[in-house]
Amino acid sequence: MRIKLPVLALLATVGLVACAGRARSPSEPEGGAIFFTTVVQTSVPGQSGGELRQVIRDAATWTRVWADLRAGSSLPATPPAVDFSFEMVIVAAMATQPCISQVTVRSINGDAGKTGNILADVLEEPPASTCHCITSQRAFHVVRLPRTDGSVQFTVTTAPRAC
Repeated sequence: MRIKLPVLALLATVGLVACAGRARSPSEPEGGAIFFTTVVQTSVPGQSGGELRQVIRDAATWTRVWADLRAGSSLPATPPAVDFSFEMVIVAAMATQPCISQVTVRSINGDAGKTGNILADVLEEPPASTCHCITSQRAFHVVRLPRTDGSVQFTVTTAPRAC
């Protein structure tokens, strides 16, 4: 059986393209999805506070941030235990909203446990403009993941939440 040269060239090109995979953008961290667990995801009625995007790698900072997050809530005074020699915490909080709201860390990608960069994808759901509520609230999501000394960047998508 003889295969003509143009057909061979086409097959070789298709094979190279199939093996090449997707190109990584310069802002996308190397590595893949990083497993994380939720420590707490809630909204605290009446709590005032600003937007917060923070990476916590030590117990003293965790205790201070936890005290601010739990203010005026029924969350325990002692922060959940974290072994900072192997883990770190990421906090995503919205500024106080006039009504119902939610923050969700949807995914984290990068090189956990290495010095690579991490990208945390956050969804903020502030109240829709048609919402009318009696009390304000502050929403936050706290997650625990393997420790890395690399930088953490946040990408935030905002989608108003219906009442």
